[in-house]
Amino acid sequence: MTYKNEDTDTTIWLTRQEAAEHMRLSSATLANWASQDIGPNYIRIGRGRVLYRRDDVNNWVEHQTKKVA
Repeated sequence: MTYKNEDTDTTIWLTRQEAAEHMRLSSATLANWASQDIGPNYIRIGRGRVLYRRDDVNNWVEHQTKKVA
């Protein structure tokens, strides 16, 4: 799903399932992380709809990289 914002940048929104597939995780893992305030940023629309910006997911994953000695 895409949404064009006022700055004419394209923001790609992912459902929880799509974000989980993008990260090769289960949607239950993302839901669990969200309940613990960990994982990528998300927004909740209404009572049940959760969306993730693809850039937020990618940035979060990038920051999980650990240096190997």
